[in-house]
Amino acid sequence: MKRKIFLIGLPGAGKTTMGLDLAVDLGIQFVDLDQDIEKASKQTISEIFKEKGEGHFRQLEKLHLERVLDELDEFVMATGGGTPCFFNNLETMKRAGTCIFINTPVDQIQKRLEKDTTRPLMKSTTLEELLAKRKEWYSQADHTIQEYKELIKLF
Repeated sequence: MKRKIFLIGLPGAGKTTMGLDLAVDLGIQFVDLDQDIEKASKQTISEIFKEKGEGHFRQLEKLHLERVLDELDEFVMATGGGTPCFFNNLETMKRAGTCIFINTPVDQIQKRLEKDTTRPLMKSTTLEELLAKRKEWYSQADHTIQEYKELIKLF
């Protein structure tokens, strides 16, 4: 069985950390969508936001999501926090595989991100506001988990 697993959730929720662990445990490739975009663009996400705006970044995000879907048969992907909320990305991911919302409590994320200045949307909004805006999409995931032990049980 070919597996395409998408981890969604707020910035700092643990998508990359859990995604790497899950990919190793399942013996399949790990993809970090933001890192993929940065590598191809030769710019950080913050630089893309600053120089070309969020709209341009969201276009890149959609293109890279579709490219990975075309090129890889199975993977675990850590998406950007906003990936499921734009265009038809959530529908695309759900059609291709399994979406899992990592529902890490906001206070835990705040502690993780205290000194992180690399996340462009965190400069203009709070995690609570971001969650309120994105909950509509996150709640459509196939599964909702908080901890890795819950995630690995799904597979």
